[in-house]
Amino acid sequence: MKTLITALAFLLSLSTVFSQVSVSGVVTAESDGMPLIGATVHLVEPDLQIASGLDGSFRFPSVGQGSYTLRVSYISFADYTTTVTVGDTPIKVNPALKDLSIELAGAEVVARRDESSERTARMVEKNNMNVVNTISAKEIEVSPDITVANVIQRVSGVSLERNNNGDGQYAIVRGMDKRYNYTLVNGIKIPSSDPRNRYVPLDIFPSDLLERLEVTKALTPNMEGDAIGGVIDMKMKTAPSQFTVNFSAGTGYSHIFIDQPFRSFDRSTTPRFSPRITNGDDYRAGVEDFQLDNIDFRDVQAPLNQLYSLSIGNRFLDNRLGVLVAGSFQNTFRGANSLFMSTFIDQEDNTPYYEIVEDRFFSVQQQRGGAHARIDYEFSNRHRLNLYLGGIGLNEFETRTRVDTILKIGRGQGPGTGRIELRERSRQRYQKLYNATLQGEHEFTDQLKFDWSAVYSLATNDDPDMAQLMWLTAITLDANGEPVQDPIQYGTDYTRRWINNRDGDLAGYANLNYSFDMFGFPASFTTGGMFRRKDRESVYDEHLLRTMPIFQEWSGSVQDASWELFNTLGTPTHPLNYDCFEDVVAGYGMFKIDIRKLEVLGGARFESTSFGWETNAPEIVEGRVGSIQYQDLLPSVHLKYKLNDEQNIRASYFSSLARPSFFEVIPYEINEEDFRERGNPFLSRTFADNIDVRYERFWNGLDKFMIGAFYKNIQNPIESALAISGQTIFLQPTNFGDALNMGIEVDFTKYIRNFGFRFFYTYTNSEITTTKLVRFRDEEGNLTSREALQTRPLQGQSDHISNVSLLYKNERTGTDVQLAAVYTGKRIISVSPYLDNDIWQRSFVQLDLSVEQRVAKNFVAFVKINNLLNTPLRADILLPNTFNPEQAPYLDSAESVLVREDFYQQTYLAGVRYRFVNGN
Repeated sequence: MKTLITALAFLLSLSTVFSQVSVSGVVTAESDGMPLIGATVHLVEPDLQIASGLDGSFRFPSVGQGSYTLRVSYISFADYTTTVTVGDTPIKVNPALKDLSIELAGAEVVARRDESSERTARMVEKNNMNVVNTISAKEIEVSPDITVANVIQRVSGVSLERNNNGDGQYAIVRGMDKRYNYTLVNGIKIPSSDPRNRYVPLDIFPSDLLERLEVTKALTPNMEGDAIGGVIDMKMKTAPSQFTVNFSAGTGYSHIFIDQPFRSFDRSTTPRFSPRITNGDDYRAGVEDFQLDNIDFRDVQAPLNQLYSLSIGNRFLDNRLGVLVAGSFQNTFRGANSLFMSTFIDQEDNTPYYEIVEDRFFSVQQQRGGAHARIDYEFSNRHRLNLYLGGIGLNEFETRTRVDTILKIGRGQGPGTGRIELRERSRQRYQKLYNATLQGEHEFTDQLKFDWSAVYSLATNDDPDMAQLMWLTAITLDANGEPVQDPIQYGTDYTRRWINNRDGDLAGYANLNYSFDMFGFPASFTTGGMFRRKDRESVYDEHLLRTMPIFQEWSGSVQDASWELFNTLGTPTHPLNYDCFEDVVAGYGMFKIDIRKLEVLGGARFESTSFGWETNAPEIVEGRVGSIQYQDLLPSVHLKYKLNDEQNIRASYFSSLARPSFFEVIPYEINEEDFRERGNPFLSRTFADNIDVRYERFWNGLDKFMIGAFYKNIQNPIESALAISGQTIFLQPTNFGDALNMGIEVDFTKYIRNFGFRFFYTYTNSEITTTKLVRFRDEEGNLTSREALQTRPLQGQSDHISNVSLLYKNERTGTDVQLAAVYTGKRIISVSPYLDNDIWQRSFVQLDLSVEQRVAKNFVAFVKINNLLNTPLRADILLPNTFNPEQAPYLDSAESVLVREDFYQQTYLAGVRYRFVNGN
């Protein structure tokens, strides 16, 4: 009997198991059908609870037969409750939640759309009339990136120009160099804190202050017209719909300083301004005016990186008033070990050969911080005011050691011996950017709308007392063949240099929109204009000290040497002491009509520019004073055809321009980096005609597929190229005829339950033909040269760039993982005056990882690892060295000549993030 009962119980349990079926579905928003990620799905009676996945889907794999209550909840959406009856077949339930931002009980708005969500980012891409790519704050938060510059490489068609420590700094959009893009904060153009460039270095901005990042690649008439590549718009965090607190803190290290010390210096006594600027042009400085602490280096072992951010926001007065304050601070240590080969051109066969080999070691401390406040107030449903106050800053403290072996005067007893130059440099840079924007939105009637903006922005750059010291010595071999350094050395140049820049903008914008019906179709006409006054001030001063007596034994400290000051007045007549201004006045007209599935937007923009400068250069210097006035008419037309609710086809044409930077037109000459640099006061602006087409499909709210093509016909592009004056080579910006740039972009995102896949690929092909020099020996045996034409890509353009990201998200366990790989194809980073001697950066792959794990309610722990593969920067001239390959036998120069090789190693960051939302 006992056996029979056991058997019956076993059979009963089997029947129960086999009678269980799955209950699954997709949670969406009722308003637009988009899936909701992380919604809580609860089968009440058996108390089963899971979270919807990245595609909004959920699944209870084994549910017994019977009736159950299914309840779904999601922040800012009304709860959804239904009864589910489970039988013999799987059950599908697709809950559609009602958005509480819909007007309820009259006109009361109880919640607002989450502008930081990936869902909102997809809506921006789908609904805009022009070609836009968007990254949301949610995507940024779980990415491996902590600066806007590194975030933007996750946008299709965008690659990065990196600084000396391997961090991203400038965006290259569709192969167009940084000069062809401009940067906005909340739709308003901001000035640049970079003393050389018109456009903004993106490594200044911490990424955790953003609500989303938008890259626009096709301009409409209501946008400023000086972008051929694209427009980067940083939408800063806004007030949430309810009381919210976000806080994060992290620490970590850079692996390069595990293997070697971080080199630092005392900057506490560094004066912001030079002795001349402090005391007047007639002041004669003495050695006592120059402290020596900033070239007396000290070693720090394994310094720790630190990151902190905080934002607090809420709404008051029945949701009419929104307030958010946010701040971020990052203190990071980066470095690079570099090999640099200075080359020259063989006069007989126009091929490169080694001239100087340098070992370089960089240590850079970056203090990056920002704070902003956003206040919005609704007087009524028709009238609103918004105020943005923001300040961003980046302080950099850099030391660089360069050990040079001069090959052109011999290696003595072999490689590593002979004349050696030791250069030590310390540098401080303080970049600040402030913006105050007051905006109003007014709806006078249902048809007539008006908005305006009043803006003041200020960008500053202080680069005080850069100190560079050079000592000369010799390395010989002793009787045992060991290298020995000569104890007697002599110093040559000990330069002290100050640069201070101030760039201020005062601007106003106004737009008037009138909506009406045309032949039964909705239409609108928009007109408006802007005015911006830009003033830039630049101060440059340099002093030269030398050891006296010349020959001294180097003790290892600059404090023990004796010095003499050569130019006591500084450099008051240097051209980089200048003032300049730029007035831009613009107006536009724009027409839009919706003809069933076809939307048409067209119009034109007129911009008038007045630009002038005056330098302190002597009267005989050509271009010391200059002014330019010009007017440009920029037409555009945009078409968007809606195949259905998920699919669009777009086509765009727009005309645009790019203005030279202020620094470039000043007739200066300096020698700070690898080549002597010279300005060009005769630069012209660049024009382009741009065509875009794109097919796009958006489904399941977050999934997307976009494929498009672009074509740009560019007149007078500007590139920094090497030019020759006598026997001296200069790096100089120059207009280079005409160019073409065309390509294809693919952008794909797909989520399946807890897994996601993002992929973009861009193929770009640009061509420009310029005149180059060819050196050779003629039939009579004389060394001479001739001109030849070379067709090459534009500087900075890679044929192939791609980004692949693999994602895993589990709402139940609170786990987020992202593995992101970026491929950047080879590209020209420096244009040579000699035929086929351009310097090419090799193609590379960078791999980054980010992991997040919920550890308690409202708390998430995270880890970010960058440059997992220790990807170096390598650059070559793609010709063989047939002149002196034996001078660097450790390099293979049979097919190409290595010019530069930089290694940065990995960076590691770990921390915790806290988020509190009222009622959650």
